[in-house]
Amino acid sequence: MVIHADEGNAQHPHAESFGDNVALLLQGQIDTLSLEQLQTIPLVQFDNEGWDFFNQHEAKSAPDGLLHFSDLTPLLTNDIVDVHDNHISVLLRERDGFKIYLASFTDQGTPIEAFLLHDHYGYLYEKSFRAYSFNQPIHHNPNEKGFEFYQLTYGYEPIPTLESPTQDPIYHQSFHRVGVNGLGRIELQLSESTGNQMFRREQVELVKNEVAFHEFSMFCVGEKGVPLSAIWDKNFITHGDMESHDSITIYLEFEAKWDNRFLFLQPAEGTTILNVSQRHENILSFPGDGSTCTLPDWRRYRSPWRDLHCEENFVQTTSLNREERTRFSDYNETELIQAFERRCGAVPSAASQPLIMEPSPDHVQVVVDCIVLRVRFENTGGKHEKFVLLKPASGC
Repeated sequence: MVIHADEGNAQHPHAESFGDNVALLLQGQIDTLSLEQLQTIPLVQFDNEGWDFFNQHEAKSAPDGLLHFSDLTPLLTNDIVDVHDNHISVLLRERDGFKIYLASFTDQGTPIEAFLLHDHYGYLYEKSFRAYSFNQPIHHNPNEKGFEFYQLTYGYEPIPTLESPTQDPIYHQSFHRVGVNGLGRIELQLSESTGNQMFRREQVELVKNEVAFHEFSMFCVGEKGVPLSAIWDKNFITHGDMESHDSITIYLEFEAKWDNRFLFLQPAEGTTILNVSQRHENILSFPGDGSTCTLPDWRRYRSPWRDLHCEENFVQTTSLNREERTRFSDYNETELIQAFERRCGAVPSAASQPLIMEPSPDHVQVVVDCIVLRVRFENTGGKHEKFVLLKPASGC
């Protein structure tokens, strides 16, 4: 066994037993504790339903069923989990990777066994993960005296549903807790299925927000109490006196994210959704200090329709690149000034601009005024179309 210490700690005598060395580490008398001279420790796997994929993957990296200490970093103080009279449990960390193991030793330093707590691997269309969360690899539950983690294989399911609207659908997901028992053996304390849900332990209540025409409804899904998690945070219903209306305008909250969002359509009986497409409309804006003037109707740019490829009444809005956000109809300076004066008043003088920036043709910007979603459908009355207009706050 090798003990690593800095010059300030080098004068401390090294203890003979593993337990004494762990005590020195906890007391801060040594900095790190290497285990390389112990060579290997047996790895534990649990033969539970749904674990086959993980067990096979782990067996590839440890075909002999052993973890080699030469592949691990020395122990640090925060790697010591628990110290008992007859055994000590610690965390072992991969030297050139991200794997983390729970391991147990006798007081004299004889390796008992280890279990892989955290691992992730995968390829483009499918990933597997064993950890507590994406940003918290391990999680110790002091009340239960065990480490908790999710084990999952997930992929990008092509068609989410209103009942299961997650943005990263889970094919298999389960929640577990492992600990070290009184004999120093690693045991599975808890194992349960969590179903298809987002990868996090806390329960999230989802809210369905509806835009309802008589022929169909369009839903977005968000988290309860988090308004900006959905495109819109209330219901928009067309009542009986609005049967002739073919569009609904929704004014979005500031910083509401509308692009790359999931939308779910629910046609009324006798109605079939044929196609959903998206376009955006740009206008000119003249920002000033404390005031902004816009030309909402002048040479308004309307992009071509983009098919959102509706499938099984599910669509995803698409984002806009920089060029799409700044595209506008051609105009000359004279036309711009005339349009500005009709809408915004006289052009500010050059002398006034250094004092305070007023809306001016010299400070013109192209902004996205609205996103238009067109839903084409068919019923007994023939083929029709309705529109949902998303109006970003401040035309941005």
